[in-house]
Amino acid sequence: MAEQQATASSMILVEPSLLNVSGFENALARGWSPDPRRQQDKAYVEAELAALRHDRVGFLTRLTSSDVIATSVPDRESQRLVLRPFWIWDGEFCGYITFRHLPGTSHLPLHLPGHVGYSIVPWKQRRSYATQALRLLLPLAAQAGFERISVICNEDNLASRRVIEKAGGMLHRTGADPSDAPDTVKLFFWLATVGGL
Repeated sequence: MAEQQATASSMILVEPSLLNVSGFENALARGWSPDPRRQQDKAYVEAELAALRHDRVGFLTRLTSSDVIATSVPDRESQRLVLRPFWIWDGEFCGYITFRHLPGTSHLPLHLPGHVGYSIVPWKQRRSYATQALRLLLPLAAQAGFERISVICNEDNLASRRVIEKAGGMLHRTGADPSDAPDTVKLFFWLATVGGL
């Protein structure tokens, strides 16, 4: 256990770049999906890998574009979304975490119930990396003017719930997410960026 904590404490967040993209590529080649909702979607992973190998610069530009248009809510006007992606790094690629929000406000986009998305590669799980990544993201969110951020998980995802609670998440409601299956219950947490809630 002490070894795992030491490993997590030496973990950092790095911005995606050509210098470290090979770790992301290797993770895709091993079948990992950067989208947690598509972990079993082999076609998606293979398409991402092919796009990366075809045009590394273009792939990174798409991945790191901090200003994207979100259009996934039917009958609603498109919303511009700010994305700040980071790779979780312990000397090699461990996964990613993304901070997302509407420009100039702490409000969430219509189609996103949480400010944060993250995924750890399977061979780096159970080392407290996701919890540490959330903790490292908090001062970055504070710098962007956020006093708290929203993080969600499925009600039946006990591992993700533990990650969020260990990072300081406080449950504030349960409910459905319009972008997910109607029978999927979500847990909505607030995470204070500095001090307490």
